[in-house]
Amino acid sequence: MHAARIAIFLFFLVFQVAAGDLQTTVNSIVSSAKIGGGTASVCIIDTETDKLLVEIRSSTSMVPASNQKLLTSGAALHILGPSFQFETKVLWDEGSKTLTIIGDGDPTIGDPSLLGVTDWKTENQALENELVPWVSAIQNAGIKSINSIKVDDRIFDHSFVHPSWPADQINSWYCAQVSGLNYHLNVVHFLPSPRTKTASLGEIAPKMPWITFGNKTTSKRGKNNSSSFWVARLPNSNKMTARGNVKGKHTEPVKIAFHNPAVVFGEVLARELRSNNIQVATVKQVAQNAPQNKGVLIFTNQTPLSVALKRSNTDSHNLYAESLLKRIAAASTNYSGTFDDGGKAVARSVAQRLAINPASLTPTDGSGMSRKNKVSTKILASWLASFDTDDPAGKKLLDSLATPGTGTLKNRFKNTNIEGSTVHAKSGYLLGICSLSGYVTFDTRPPLVFSIIVNNVKGTVKGAKTMQERIVFAAIKDLMSN
Repeated sequence: MHAARIAIFLFFLVFQVAAGDLQTTVNSIVSSAKIGGGTASVCIIDTETDKLLVEIRSSTSMVPASNQKLLTSGAALHILGPSFQFETKVLWDEGSKTLTIIGDGDPTIGDPSLLGVTDWKTENQALENELVPWVSAIQNAGIKSINSIKVDDRIFDHSFVHPSWPADQINSWYCAQVSGLNYHLNVVHFLPSPRTKTASLGEIAPKMPWITFGNKTTSKRGKNNSSSFWVARLPNSNKMTARGNVKGKHTEPVKIAFHNPAVVFGEVLARELRSNNIQVATVKQVAQNAPQNKGVLIFTNQTPLSVALKRSNTDSHNLYAESLLKRIAAASTNYSGTFDDGGKAVARSVAQRLAINPASLTPTDGSGMSRKNKVSTKILASWLASFDTDDPAGKKLLDSLATPGTGTLKNRFKNTNIEGSTVHAKSGYLLGICSLSGYVTFDTRPPLVFSIIVNNVKGTVKGAKTMQERIVFAAIKDLMSN
């Protein structure tokens, strides 16, 4: 960060609100907004002058929902650095005929979106194609028989889900387990279709022949019947049973979080090796207190940090954000990454960049699923402003955000004429919470940063979204007219 910018942020808490009409305009927008009795907090900063242009309850602690990902992503860039890459390694020990896969917390392996899957019928083929380099490396090492595939996910602890996440949603894709060795976003896909009595579960992806899936579905297709397919999974296991009714063929997969992703990946790789005439006896998980792995490095799977940032922020994928959180925890402590240590690392990063007491914010998880996350819009906007978007870290943070018509902003800012400027933002939503924070870049000047969070909304957040877009448009118009 430039010295001048550091000096400015040492005093960000005593910024003076810039003179002009924008504060009055935004006050009017907020007071007239239909936000279901909610509380709105707004902060807008001009990074050219480092002036705080607008503040409304900007020091109030708010639940940020997915805007928490901005803190996590920035902390990842701050701690790991913009050139960081996840590195999943494969070791071979000839003496014991042991293949060890050492996870690095990479959330991308087996991600259907990154594999370009658009036709779900072809998903398993795409997953098999992705593993070709892994299999080839093992074949090229002259390996024909493996006594044990060991999966080492110790880069993270085994608290796979955050304790504050809603217990009734733990099997949902957005609460998928967070592992040091992730695979297929840590969910299994079902494409059910009706048949005579029980429904067909379709081609399950990834293929998991070592698991028997129970089927207690029905296929009632009468006029008064509806689809209600769901899958139950017993805690701490992969024993799953499909239930509910299947009236018509599903064209989009039903996604169910599975247990212990590292073992799942080991079994998937073992299945693929066997299909290529390489014998595999067992798959085992390396114990947390096991000695250092032995063997020769025969393969490394690398993923740039920017890929994870993009999926975390443009697409708001929770697993990516939580993997980043635990990875910065591991980097900060040199121990298995935990949610708690990740939250502390985020708080320290914010304190270092903004010269504030980290007690003034509460990072609890990485994604914003937890309602225990707390941050003010002044801290969030100042955090964004602390990244120079012309520097590598700031540019990667900016590039990770959605723009109108993409990602989570696909249907936002449709009726806003912002020629000469571009909105780059992270939206957020939980029941009663609506957030939007990010940058507005311009062709001819440094960006604006903004953070607008509404809490305690009763009913729809449509009015909050409209208010957010009106405020951003008002700020653009004000700046471009001066």
